[in-house]
Amino acid sequence: MSENNQNMPSEQPQPSNEIDLRELFRMIGNAFSRLFSFIRNILLFVFDLIIRALIIIRVHIVKFVIVGFLSIVIGWFIDSRQESVYGSSMYVQTNYGSTRQLYSNIKYYQGLIDEGDSTALAQIFDISEKEALNLRGFGIEPDVTENGMLEAYNAFMKTADTTFVQDEINFDKFKRNISPLDFSVHQISVYSAQKSVIPRLQDPIINKNIENNYIKRQKEANIKNLERTEEALKKQLVQIDTLSEVYKELLLKEPKETTSKASNTYIQLAPNSDKKTKEIELLTLNETISQKILEISRKKELESETVNVLSDFSPGARVRSFYDRYLLRIPMITLSLLLLFILLRELNSYLNRYTENKRLNA
Repeated sequence: MSENNQNMPSEQPQPSNEIDLRELFRMIGNAFSRLFSFIRNILLFVFDLIIRALIIIRVHIVKFVIVGFLSIVIGWFIDSRQESVYGSSMYVQTNYGSTRQLYSNIKYYQGLIDEGDSTALAQIFDISEKEALNLRGFGIEPDVTENGMLEAYNAFMKTADTTFVQDEINFDKFKRNISPLDFSVHQISVYSAQKSVIPRLQDPIINKNIENNYIKRQKEANIKNLERTEEALKKQLVQIDTLSEVYKELLLKEPKETTSKASNTYIQLAPNSDKKTKEIELLTLNETISQKILEISRKKELESETVNVLSDFSPGARVRSFYDRYLLRIPMITLSLLLLFILLRELNSYLNRYTENKRLNA
């Protein structure tokens, strides 16, 4: 029996294709442990830095208080010596391609301020030279929102080559390359040390040196075309009114005969029905032409000026913000420099101790 058992081949363990779940869980647990350990070390490092900074501040608190107080006093003194600058903005809509000329004028006015040419500024804006000396700056930019940019992009897509646009130009590229001159509504800003002079600059800005020869020809041609179109539409209205009166007279003169036969009744009523249909069509056409005349009148009113003012200048408000004040800037700079100086001195002490320890242990 034992010999038979000895002669029998021993069973070999079969390889398993199943994943060892214990090993997998062990690997996952090690990964989480390393992650948590890494986060803990970072937090401890940050905490250690905060503690060291607080220790430095505690040791040198008197220095920080003195430097901070002196910096606030100096900042307040400088702010009190600074002049007050007031600013205001107006919104305009340009017609007949006058945007380029308007931008050129604003740039010219700013150049006069940079040069200190108060005489030229006084002549342009019809103000005194003393008031012109108080002018501090001009600015202009298109008034466009994200929705306005999308509308401009859609308009561009409709007019451009569709295949090329889809392949080469997207909305972001369009935003980067569009010119401020492509918009019709713009914001003009003025800055002055005397806020009462700002509203008086409005009329000269939008009326003086805007209409060059090209713009004048464009404006005259547009107004003439609108007037001709309006006259033609009014003549059509007169003709329509005449035809309407003719149809009304024909309907009144139509004999009112009655007959017992259905066919005769149809023959008598058909002309009346046709005339009434024509009269309704004439009324509809009359209303359509009247709407066009009203639209042309509105265009003539809006386009009678080269530049339309959408929002006037206000008297002006002080434009300097709290973050531009030296009362904030100087303490931030001086306290940062003091902290940097202390840190450098601490680093120098640490390096000296390290060098000394290395020398003693050598």
